Amino acid sequence: MGYIAGIGGANMDIHGRSDRPLVMRDSNPGTLRLSLGGVCRNVCENLALLGADVRLVTALGDDLYGRAILEGCIAAGIDMSGARVIHGERSSCYISIVDAEGDMLLGMSDMHIVKRQGAQLVDDALPLLRGAEMVVCDGNLSQETAARLTQACDRPLYLDPVSTAWAKELRPCIGRFDTVKPNRLELAALTGLPTDTEEDIVRACGALRDAGVRRVFVSLGKDGMLYCGAEGVLRGRSRPLPAMVNAAGAGDAALAAIVYATRRGCDARETLNAAMAAGMLAAGSPDTISRELSPAAIEKTIKEYIL
Repeated sequence: MGYIAGIGGANMDIHGRSDRPLVMRDSNPGTLRLSLGGVCRNVCENLALLGADVRLVTALGDDLYGRAILEGCIAAGIDMSGARVIHGERSSCYISIVDAEGDMLLGMSDMHIVKRQGAQLVDDALPLLRGAEMVVCDGNLSQETAARLTQACDRPLYLDPVSTAWAKELRPCIGRFDTVKPNRLELAALTGLPTDTEEDIVRACGALRDAGVRRVFVSLGKDGMLYCGAEGVLRGRSRPLPAMVNAAGAGDAALAAIVYATRRGCDARETLNAAMAAGMLAAGSPDTISRELSPAAIEKTIKEYIL
């Protein structure tokens, strides 16, 4: 197999988990953890854990966080030859606050360094991107960067929109992505359609398919995942985890598993199950990336939890 390229965010994550029910506008006792993050970077590390050769295109500052991200990615098995270090810039950073049950209540990202690169980020890495088997990207790319990527790169593009704000910027070129993995709110932002009911979600997925997207995997949190593709609509459900520790990295692991299963030639149901299982493994880990993730762990989780 060839390599997988990623283009998008790589940042330092600060995770805060409350010890008790959160009180807004007040200082809450809890636990703070520091780890490497960025949706595209996280997907790449998950893919490395699943045995893939991955190469990341991103922008880093020449600061403490930038050096830590670069060294950490290399240690995780990610090829960073496509990363640009921008002197005088501040590296990306992300903070999330989760409640005592592990569900994320608020996230805030500073991804300006990536967005400011514009189309140049794609043009500088075009040989690497065109040489990949497939390309994973995230909504941290600016509208200009995403437009250039979808025009210049002829590889299948896999997208995590990241947030509703960034999803709206991707609407003009959304039809040029092969596979999209939004959550319910991001799906609404991508299509301009309501996603309140399952019927609404299926209708919105159909709109993405009509625009040119081949497959849509919609993350529904505790309610599982919904797939829409040429095979029709499939619904994925699971038994609840004994304890959800940190849901922040579940979507990143799910997209990595979609890429992994697709490369293995899995059908739509198998791919959906793998995505859900990988997401559950991530949600059961205190870190954004579960060190337990592996092909064997995915298979075991499918047998034990996927309905």
